[in-house]
Parts: sequence; C-alpha cells; structure tokens
Amino acid sequence: MNRRTLRGNVETAPAPLRLWGFRIMVAAALVALVNYCIWWTRIESLWLFLLLLPAGIATLLQLPAQWMLYLRAERRVEPGAEPPNLTVDVFVTACNEPFPLIEECLSAACAIRYPHRTWLLDDGNSPTLRDLAARLGAGYLTRSDRNHAKAGNLNAALARTDGEIILVFDIDHVPEPDFLDRALGPFSDPRIGFVQVMLTFGNGEESWVARAATEASLDFYNPTSFGIDDADSTTMMGSNSLIRREALASIGDYRSGLAEDLATSVALHAAGWRSAYISEPLAPGLVPADLAAWFIQQLKWSRGVFEVFITSFPGVARLLTWSQRMVYLLRMTSYWLGWVIALHLLATLLVTFVGSPADQLAYNDYALRLLTLLVIASAIRGFALATWHHPSTPVGTLWRGAALVYSTWPIYTFAWLMAITRVPLAFRPTPKGASGALNPLWMMPQIASVLLLLCAFIRMATQYGAPAIILLAFIACQAAPDMVTIVQWVQESLMRRSPAEASQI
Repeated sequence: MNRRTLRGNVETAPAPLRLWGFRIMVAAALVALVNYCIWWTRIESLWLFLLLLPAGIATLLQLPAQWMLYLRAERRVEPGAEPPNLTVDVFVTACNEPFPLIEECLSAACAIRYPHRTWLLDDGNSPTLRDLAARLGAGYLTRSDRNHAKAGNLNAALARTDGEIILVFDIDHVPEPDFLDRALGPFSDPRIGFVQVMLTFGNGEESWVARAATEASLDFYNPTSFGIDDADSTTMMGSNSLIRREALASIGDYRSGLAEDLATSVALHAAGWRSAYISEPLAPGLVPADLAAWFIQQLKWSRGVFEVFITSFPGVARLLTWSQRMVYLLRMTSYWLGWVIALHLLATLLVTFVGSPADQLAYNDYALRLLTLLVIASAIRGFALATWHHPSTPVGTLWRGAALVYSTWPIYTFAWLMAITRVPLAFRPTPKGASGALNPLWMMPQIASVLLLLCAFIRMATQYGAPAIILLAFIACQAAPDMVTIVQWVQESLMRRSPAEASQI
C-alpha cells in the first residue's frame, strides 16, 4: 500500500474578503445561538426543560469555543530549519501488530536523514522483531511486563536511552526521510516542550468506514489544530510526537492511561512548557477499515479522554492559561456528543408518543431553532476546512464522516457512563486493517433508534401532517446517520460471507 502523501506549503494567507465572509458567518451563528437560548426562557414544560438541559449546556460549551478556534486559525507555527546539536531517539512502539506494518514503519524510521538512533520498543518480546531490528540497524528494547501499556513501554525505554529529543511513532505511520528536518525547528525555542506533527491517513479508499473515518479527522487536524496551536495548546496525538526529554523528566515521564498522550500534554502545559504544531503530512498512517475497528478505537479514546477530564485535569487546570483551559475543555467534552444525541432521541420519542399537544408544539419550536443553529454551524465547519487546510487535504461535504461519528453515539454514551462510575477498560491497540465481523450487539442501539424514530415519524405524519413539518424533518435528521451506518454494517457482513451464502439471503 502506497501511503505517501502530497507535500507542499500550507495556505497561510486567505483573502481578506474570505476572512470577513467567515466572520460574518460566525456572527450569524451567534445570532442563531441566542435564538436557541431564548427557547429556554419560554419553555413551560418542566420535564422537557430538565431532559434537554444537559444537551443545551453541552451545546453552549462546544460551539462558541469551536468557532473561537477557527477565528484564531490564521496564525500558526510553520516548519523551520532544524536546530544544531540535538540528539534524537526515535521510538517505534509495537505490541503484537502485523509484521509487515512494523517492518515498513521501522524501515522508514531508520531511513530518516537527520542523525538519530531508532529503537523498536517491543511489548510482545518477539524473536522475529528482534531479528528485524538487528537487520535494519535499529536498537531493540523489551521489558518483563506490560504494566501501564504504551506509557509503560515508553517510560521503560526512556530509562535506557539518552537522546535530547524523543520522537514517537505508532507502527501504522510511515515517516518521510526529511521528517526531522521539517519538524525539529520549534525546539530552537528552549521553552518548547513538545511538537506534534500533523496526522494524515493514506488508506481512505480501502472501505466506506476508512473513507468516513478519514473525513471525520480532517477538521481536527487542519483548522481546529491550527487554532489550538495559536492558543499554545497543541496536544500530543500518540504518534508523530516529538518531546524534549528534559520536559518529560520535569513531570516524571509519560502519564499512564488510555489517553496517555492527552494526560502527558496537560501535565507538560501545566508545568509551563510550550508546544507547537507542524501542519505538514510527514508520516501518513492508517484509519480503522471496518466498524469493529472503529468502535474499538472510539471506545478507548472516549473512555480515556473522559478519565483525564474527571481525574487529572481538575487538579492542574489552575496552572493553565485561559486559552489552554478552553481548548482542553473543548477536547475533553467533545465526546459528550453521545449523550447529547441520546437525550434528543429520548425527548423526540417521549414528545411523540406521550407528550401533550403543548409539549409537541414547544418541541417543534425547539427543533426549528436547533436545526437552524446546526445548519449554520455545519456551514462554518465546512468553510473553515476549505479556508485553512493543507493542500493535500480533501474538502467538500464530508457527509460520511459526520454520519459515522453521529452513529457512534452509543459508544460515547457508554464510555461516559464507564468513566463516571470508574469502570476500567483494558488497553487495546486500534486494529490495523479490517478486524473481523462486528458483534450485532454493538449495532442494537442504532437499529432500535431507527425503528422507534420510524414509528414516531409515521405517527406525527398521520396525526398532524404539514403543521408538524419541522418536527418530521428533525426526526428524519436523527434517523438518517444511524440508517447509513446500519446499511454499511449489513454490506460489511454480506462481503464476509461466501458468494453462495450471500446469494441465499
């Protein structure tokens, strides 16, 4: 698989007219947000108010903060020349992943031109990988246990190496030969504790899920990360991260957990270290290729992010700047999308089947205001990506990514419940490539929601007809993403069957 990505300079100076157009869109969104808030001052149904209140609060937290980052996206750090006399250790972490991926990544890491030492950190203690490292001229490190998963693996390697800069790669990322030449520049500033290089993915055409997962990542790694960088709040993403050893030592090395990269970033910023973002695709990787891999990844990520939000973030928030607090709150609450969707689903069903005519009228008004706000917010998101992106980044409607993320609401809701009840989740690397058939239980919430929403739609259409057109549109919008993902799940299941079995269905 050829995962080399287009290179080029990032568009850094959008036309002034385009910037003013974007600001006008944000102003219109703020008007829509105020209109949405007015509904809350007029609602008379107490149960509907209380049911939707958490979703309303999440909306007010997320949208304005996201728009603020877009408005800051025009200023960001660009790649620079490498500083002199920096020693670099390149860590490639592995734990029983497919050999071809490890070989490709390790070979590319060894081929990086800037003087460095490459190390294979093998938590699987494989003789085959030991031989591979020796053949490629890389160091090989293993340990006697797997405590603290990836963070423990990295910390064990830190104790046995001495490079001033640590560069970390997951095994599905393949660095370009000039990776360090392009990424070390910010370390000329002694206050820079870590640098995150843009994540891109080269297997988007492998499947519908891979394409959707790629689309879902584009906003964050382009305009959102550009704005985050301007707020000096860049966070490590697990791969393509460069960290100053001195900075890690100052916080006691990597933090453990399912989101060790986020937890370590928070600790570094709280300790006073600065960060930088390199907006170039220097090491393309892989996204999940099927729903099973996607759900495994999203459960781990969301559970890990919520854990940091609940446990470590409150204790260090006072040490962060206001901008950093805003960025971390935005990121750590982004997976609240799950229960926001769940609450709206529950409200729709209750209003439809047991709500009074007054409740239905109030909810119809709510749906109109919310849909207006979301349409404008979606337009802002698309405009921001079209304005601030690397030339290799595809832009457009990106509807697949939106549908996939929306239909993951049961996973995000479950992760939040696990986090607040402190139910642990074992660390599991994201499967690289198709991971196998998805257990149907994972899709039961989406199937149930579509069936219930279909019944709600029929009831509202037959009982009220045209006067309920807004509520009918809202019901359809709620059902559509889940329906799209269910169709893809069925197609995945059919493709895994033999042709004879498929023909009998």
